[in-house]
Amino acid sequence: MSAPGQASLPFAAPSRPNRLWLAVRLVFATVGLLTLLTLLTGLAGAVFTGALPRTWNLREQIEPIRVLDNKGLDLGVIDHCDDVQAARQPSNPVRCRESLTLPLSQVSQGFLLAYVAKEDVRYFSHPGIDLGRIPKSMLSRAGGSTITMQLLKNNVLAGYFDYDTSRTGLSRDVAGLLRKATEYVLAPLLSLHYSKAEVLDMSVNSLPWLGIGQRRGIHDAARIIFGVRASDLSLAQSAFLVGLLPRPGTYLVSEQTPLTDATEKFRYMRQQQLLTLGILHQHQLITDDQYQQAVSEPVQPSLWRVEYAGSGAGLMVARASRNPDYRSDPDPAWTLQALVKRELQQSGISPARAATVTLTIDAQAQRDLNDRVTRNRANVGEGAAVVNVADGGILALASSTGGNLSGDAGAQWAASARRSVASTVKPLLYSAAFGRGAGSLTQLSRFRDQSTSYYGQAIGNSTNTFLNQSVTIREADTRSLNTVAVQVGLQTQQPLEQVLRAAGYTADSGNRSSPALGTWQASPLQVAGAYASFANGGMLCRPHLLAAVYDSSGRRLALPDTTCTPLWDPRVAYQTFDMLTGGVSGDASHLKFLRPSFFSGLVGSAVQLGAKSGTSDDVNDTWCAGVTPEYAMGVWLGDPGGVSAVPTDLYRQQAACREIGFLRQLPHTLTTLPMPAGLTRTDGAAVPAPGVILQNPVPTAPN
Repeated sequence: MSAPGQASLPFAAPSRPNRLWLAVRLVFATVGLLTLLTLLTGLAGAVFTGALPRTWNLREQIEPIRVLDNKGLDLGVIDHCDDVQAARQPSNPVRCRESLTLPLSQVSQGFLLAYVAKEDVRYFSHPGIDLGRIPKSMLSRAGGSTITMQLLKNNVLAGYFDYDTSRTGLSRDVAGLLRKATEYVLAPLLSLHYSKAEVLDMSVNSLPWLGIGQRRGIHDAARIIFGVRASDLSLAQSAFLVGLLPRPGTYLVSEQTPLTDATEKFRYMRQQQLLTLGILHQHQLITDDQYQQAVSEPVQPSLWRVEYAGSGAGLMVARASRNPDYRSDPDPAWTLQALVKRELQQSGISPARAATVTLTIDAQAQRDLNDRVTRNRANVGEGAAVVNVADGGILALASSTGGNLSGDAGAQWAASARRSVASTVKPLLYSAAFGRGAGSLTQLSRFRDQSTSYYGQAIGNSTNTFLNQSVTIREADTRSLNTVAVQVGLQTQQPLEQVLRAAGYTADSGNRSSPALGTWQASPLQVAGAYASFANGGMLCRPHLLAAVYDSSGRRLALPDTTCTPLWDPRVAYQTFDMLTGGVSGDASHLKFLRPSFFSGLVGSAVQLGAKSGTSDDVNDTWCAGVTPEYAMGVWLGDPGGVSAVPTDLYRQQAACREIGFLRQLPHTLTTLPMPAGLTRTDGAAVPAPGVILQNPVPTAPN
């Protein structure tokens, strides 16, 4: 205290601080610091994931490849997800499944209203992030995201952070916060580059309805769940779909799900539907009449069988279970996607450049073949391929395991099953023997069916008996006599191996038996390609899927020329074709079920068809190959691992060869193959005319 009479100094008694102002400053400083840390964290996440360029070019990244058949009909789409995710996390559990992209004009207004109202009601008024939802978003790691942030999560950041389902507890929470921070940095960038309409378009076309078979996008969701076009979705159906988004797995139900559990699942979905409709009504986006009509509509998703009670606003779910008649077949493009991508790359075209591809596939033939290979074949793999003999274009290609179609490259047995081809090699063997110049064998050359050996290995027939008499090669092929094949093979092994290499077959180093018995390995597609040469004047054409490829601007991209190389003398090819038809029509045939119907024979519309069966010694593989004047087909049934034998009933029923009957279903403009000059018929078989010498060219593989 100052002495009396002394002047007081202004700083002697400091004023008391304003605590409210300090608190406000502290709050602002904390928010600023947290904002700075969030931005720095998000920027680090964006750099770490390489997300900045992907965000800027997102439309190009998520646009799938549209696939057309040889008549211009839609086969579906092929995604880029596997390509993108393989570079990120090979163990990523989130499977991509892109949908056909639809413009917003082809999506029902009811769905767009429901989606925006439920997921991001202020979507059109914020720059990609909604400041009012940040606390909820950060605390819950979900539920507070804007539509823009969800788009980033499901596309740009898929495969990072909390997508790793092995994370638990604190680790998963931290990863979720890191992802959210990254979304905050990227969302304004995305909004800067794309308009609101463009972001909404990309979002509705890439929504992760993972619970319905990894399907993505409104096109697939509308088609698979309700069997309608996206433009035809009712308001009630739209609200149901939007209600699924938080927990899409709820939609799934199996035949084993107890009735009470199934009913509770559907009641939850009904609650989410009503919640969505309530939000629309609350924001006055629909009228009272529209609301009442929607809540009183008894929706019936394809997977479910639902019984309702009550009416109007009082409509309730009485019971629900799986629909026993439900069936969802994947798009043909999905089952072919790995093969199409591989062929694009082999053609020097990055799949990312392709916007539309036209395949040699026929849509109807592909659907029919898919149907055949998905019949009940417990624990059996099946691959079937049909090619056009004129140029090697693949008309249909299907693979299944246990009756289930697969789009995985490793389970595309039609193209990837490398199995010993068994007796389907014999026509190739005899063709090599028919074209060796002077002294060549013919269909009518005779050999004795008796005990034979191959370098000390005893050779027997599948019947474990011998005829002990001479037979023609034509009859030996029909009866599939191993003894005759080995005798011919001892004379023709080198030319046969040259042919097999040219056709893409590979030797099995672990099998020391005669190549004449089918020890070399090939896929059904390669077998079909080899058999096509018998109806194509001896030309071997490379099987292929691509007919045309276009980029996003509609410009056609160059493909390698379709290549065919001579494998046989044309007269040799016809002689073998004639021998194969005898294998179906001959008295000794075991493929009589492949003969034409009585009616088609009566009216002259029967198509020539030749076929050859084959079975490995351990019965792990059963084969059949067939050819008509226009198409060739290869079919394999067996254990992909080569461990288990084909079920006895399938083997005895000759299931593989019964599939060859598919060739008779295909439309043919050429029903009979004309016999070339230089051949004549003797005892019903096509053989060289007197003085005519047949000489096969040196085999070379098509490029």
